[in-house]
Amino acid sequence: MKSRRYFDVVVAGAGTAGAIAAIASARSGARTLLVEQYGYIGGLFSTGMTLLGASDGEGFKALGGIGDEVFKRLIEYDAGTITAVDTLYGSVKTHDPELAKLVLLEMARASGVEFLLHTFIVDVIQDGREITGLLVANKGGLEIVGGKFFVDCTGDADIVRLGNGEFTVGRETDSLTQPVTTIFRVGGVDLNEIWKYLRENPDELDVPETFSGTSQTLEYLQKTPGVHFDTFKKIILEARNAGEYDIQRDGIGISTLPGRNEVTVNMTRIHSVDGLDPDALSRAEVELQGQVLKAIEFLKNKIPGFKNSRIISIPHQVGIRETLHVKGDYKLTPDDIMNGQDFPDQVGRGAYPLDVHDIHVDSEVLGRKVSGGGVTLLKINRSYGIPARCLVPVSFDNVTVAGRSISATHEAAGSIRGQSVCLVTGHAAGTYAALASLKNCSIRDLNISRLQQVLESQGAILQRN
Repeated sequence: MKSRRYFDVVVAGAGTAGAIAAIASARSGARTLLVEQYGYIGGLFSTGMTLLGASDGEGFKALGGIGDEVFKRLIEYDAGTITAVDTLYGSVKTHDPELAKLVLLEMARASGVEFLLHTFIVDVIQDGREITGLLVANKGGLEIVGGKFFVDCTGDADIVRLGNGEFTVGRETDSLTQPVTTIFRVGGVDLNEIWKYLRENPDELDVPETFSGTSQTLEYLQKTPGVHFDTFKKIILEARNAGEYDIQRDGIGISTLPGRNEVTVNMTRIHSVDGLDPDALSRAEVELQGQVLKAIEFLKNKIPGFKNSRIISIPHQVGIRETLHVKGDYKLTPDDIMNGQDFPDQVGRGAYPLDVHDIHVDSEVLGRKVSGGGVTLLKINRSYGIPARCLVPVSFDNVTVAGRSISATHEAAGSIRGQSVCLVTGHAAGTYAALASLKNCSIRDLNISRLQQVLESQGAILQRN
């Protein structure tokens, strides 16, 4: 079997967290390989959803470092926006999804990252508490990728899972997970018609009781370049009561792109999908793409501003909000998040809202009964620290984790899964692995003060100031 050269750090998965982790590792001096199943990097960052949580609700910046640099590069291409304070979500900024792919790839290439694309992880090779290699599959067959340290950015903690590491699945009481979604981009949208409808129906911007923020104003939506809003609930309710709408979502989430007549739409949903089961994923892909077809017709026939709209793109795969939560040296909790908790070993800050989609009808989120078609979304007024311990699986000595599978409870994961936080944890986990590799020590033996010093020198924000 073919064996690839040995690397200081192997980053598995090149989504939002993984792309940044690889850049961070390479810039820290480690010979870094990025393994990815698709032919581009960036994952769901390149779908066009508005990014929430770059700053907290009081305007203090949370996203710095390499993630912030990505947006600065995009702004240079007139393909990104600065952060705007948002009364409902805390903060908002947006970017061109196609340019994001190219910018991330160029940043990684310029940083010295080596690539192994179109490649899946099949298994791991381990020696006790250390992973020594990945068994991967691609068009060339099976091969082994060896490394000193590994950063698991697969979203599903594949390295930890395949290595029989400790983890939980979904909600602690029953292992159920948040619903899955296929978002899509639409062109030919008349935003003025949307604004007219909202002016005539101001209650469509009322805040659901499961949200903690205050209503966005129509003036704010009109003047801000790149916003996200959730509306048209009355139209959906009428259509559902008339038997004309059967998607289990109570509103339509819309993200705008500045200067364009196109938007990203979030309105599809399926419950009870096991994101680790290939048959369940296949069924979800088929059903959700069918929902997109229905949604396009519904938008054109029922929703103001969409009469002449057309679909532009759908993502490379169904959007999975939740599967595994790695058992780390510390587990982040909802109280940590909502209280803006700081930690002595924090390696970044999070400000993405605590965002938990209803698992099923009459389920509970944070002790409150929910409808099954809604969302609980709590604005983060004070950003919280992200402990390095959340990135370190208890089962291994040479693995870090970044993205939605870091160590957190089911409800806390509603915040850490946000793209702004994934950018932060990716930066931290990549740097963490690189420094430990160069120091030739286990991940827990690396001096955290040294890690924090390097992160801050790279622009990461560790303190709220």
